[in-house]
Amino acid sequence: MQENRCHYIHSPESIKIQSTMQKKLILFVYVNFSSFVKADFGILSDFAKVSKYEFKPGKGIVSTAIKLLKQFLFLITNIWRYDSVFVWFADYHSFLPVLFARVLGKKSYVVIGGYEVARLKSLNYGALCSGIRAFFCISSIKLSTLNLTVSGYVDRKVKYLVPRSKRQLVHNCVDLTVLPDLDKALDTAKADVILTVGLIENQRSFYLKGIDTFIDVARKLPDYQFIIIGLDQSRVSGLLTDIPGNLTIMGRVSHSELPTFYKNSKFYCQLSRSESFGVSVAEAMYYGCVPIVTNEGGLPELTGRSGYIVKRNPEDIARLIRESSQILPKYKHELSSRVESVFSRKKRAETIKGLFS
Repeated sequence: MQENRCHYIHSPESIKIQSTMQKKLILFVYVNFSSFVKADFGILSDFAKVSKYEFKPGKGIVSTAIKLLKQFLFLITNIWRYDSVFVWFADYHSFLPVLFARVLGKKSYVVIGGYEVARLKSLNYGALCSGIRAFFCISSIKLSTLNLTVSGYVDRKVKYLVPRSKRQLVHNCVDLTVLPDLDKALDTAKADVILTVGLIENQRSFYLKGIDTFIDVARKLPDYQFIIIGLDQSRVSGLLTDIPGNLTIMGRVSHSELPTFYKNSKFYCQLSRSESFGVSVAEAMYYGCVPIVTNEGGLPELTGRSGYIVKRNPEDIARLIRESSQILPKYKHELSSRVESVFSRKKRAETIKGLFS
């Protein structure tokens, strides 16, 4: 008897459809679609079907409770559709997604950015300053299948707070594809410019980012040009007294404009009182700016041996800039290579993709 055989020929279109159907479904929960959150959404979207859920924070207990109720209703009707949950930051918005995932046997990943494990009482900064907020953060870390820490400093803090938590260090990244003209920038002479970038909109962020120290350093180096980008003068006008003539203060600029400032600056200062990573520091290093950072959080591991780690002493920082200004050219390529090899989007993407394979 002749055997009957059926042969199926798959067209490219059918293969594409089949591949799409096999993609993992990920629920992506976030508060603010900032550059690093957007980067991870793009990384996940390269190999999975990702649905965004924005948790817009409210002011006060009642507003937050309403947001949580809406999130609860969404999860109870939709969580079954997803294979896993990916959340940026542990906070109010992360607790229910990781709890639902745990109950249903689904995997959950929470990116720990640093605020969750910070407690700077003098500036009332950090989730641990609030008992209720600390509960949501710590509980989210405990329930999560895996916590992705953005720096070694944050990883150590999480281990200290929740010793049995599951963690993996995955350095935050810089999207080098949107930073143009690198070769030309590294070969161009830099001016005597010292730069700092940050979102400074109130008294807390003013002191948190060390802007007071930066201004003090500017006063001591009148022959150098100092630039602050991202400072809203209307909101911190009372703190801006006796501003030296060599200091330029600018509001927020688009991300595409920042390379122009990086290319021209010899030094980049991050004199923060608390900082888990520092994307602007990495971007500036990529363009050959020598970083000067305080010994806070993840800043020392970001700069490595390629930068200067200082105490918050304006006199000493000014002396360092003056003495180091003439020996910078040989370091520019070393700085750029460090960012490319350790903090590139490609490296972060490879690690995150490996978690889902």
